[in-house]
Parts: sequence; C-alpha cells; structure tokens
Amino acid sequence: MSAPLRVVSWNVRSLRDDAAGVAAFLTSLDPDVAVLQEAPRLLGSRRANRRLARRTTLVRAAGGATAAGNLLLVSSRLRVVEAHAVKLPRRRGLHRRGAVLGVVERDGARLAVTGTHLDLLPEARLASAERIRGALPDRYPLVIGADVNDEPGSPAWEALARGLVDAAASCGPTFSLREPRRRIDAVLVDPRLTVAAVSVPRPGPVTDHLPVVVDLAWPPVSSS
Repeated sequence: MSAPLRVVSWNVRSLRDDAAGVAAFLTSLDPDVAVLQEAPRLLGSRRANRRLARRTTLVRAAGGATAAGNLLLVSSRLRVVEAHAVKLPRRRGLHRRGAVLGVVERDGARLAVTGTHLDLLPEARLASAERIRGALPDRYPLVIGADVNDEPGSPAWEALARGLVDAAASCGPTFSLREPRRRIDAVLVDPRLTVAAVSVPRPGPVTDHLPVVVDLAWPPVSSS
C-alpha cells in the first residue's frame, strides 16, 4: 500500500479575504487533489486562478469561470486523465451554478473527482444536486467535494450523497470560519474507497469556510 491520496475541499470566497493566505494554507495541507468552491470567476479570474495554482505548486486541471467558480487543482504526483467544467442552466434571479469533473490516476488506479457549490434556495439546490449526480459516470470510484449550502439530512445533501459515504460526518461544523456552527461542506466518498483519516483544520482568517481534508487509502481495493 502506498501513501494515502489526499483530497481537500474548500470554499475560498473568491480569494477576496487573503489570496496569499489561502495559497499558503493549501500548500501546508499538501493535497493530491483540491476542489475549490467560489474560486474567482469574474474579470481577471483566469489570471487569479493560475496565480493560485503557481503559489501552491498545484496544476489547474479545469474550472474557475468555466465551472461557475468551481476549480480543480491537482498535484504533479497524479496524472490527469480527463477534466472538464460544467455550467448548469441559468435560473432567473440566482447565481449560475456548475461543477468541475475530473479523472486522475496514481499508481495505476483511477479516481473520479467532482467539485460543486449548490444554490442558496432549497428548490434550486435540490435540482442542481440531482442534475449533477445524474451526469456522473460510475466507471471509477467517485469523490465529491461540495459546499452544499445545507446540512446533512436535507433533501439536497441526501441527493448529492446518494450511495456515497459522508467522510467528515464526525468532524463538526465547517461554517463560518470565525464561529463554526453549521456543517455545510462535504467530502462524499465512494464506498469502494477506504477513508484513512479526515480532519477539518483551522486556518487563519483567510476565507469564511473551514476546509475538509480526507486521506484515502491508495490504491483502492475493489469491492468485487
């Protein structure tokens, strides 16, 4: 068994608070895969996301403005097999939502990774969760990193987590960073994967969410 594969999911609030601080803390976590919500997506976003990747020594695989603010960064320890962005249909009066999708490979084994940030309104949130899950293939073990904008047990959380394991179920609240009271950020893991460790570390005031960090035993053992 090789070293665990580390996945980090984190809402970085468009890097408005402390871009350098986000990069430094993300670097300290040393992820293999980072799925970021609320990455820059407006004017100058491509440059901002590339600068973040350079500061962390990670590689931008896909996302940013093209995925409505969802960004996939990958370590050089992994090979990116495929990666692309998805924008969901517009809803009148609401921010447009999307997802970033990728397949990565290490030690000959592959992992499908998805990052998303769901809507503020319950009906739209559930519809987005169902649409995203319906678009995901099941060829490889799946991990979803998400700002669900809702808590475990809600319809949207249950729709997004269908058939998956809530890796951070015992880790406590993730929002807000200054006064954590709600667990609205998730890393959802295929049951074919083994969670070796999980944590919700406390960075300084560099954004408004706590990151979720999950180590997966690697390579995965097939359930068949």
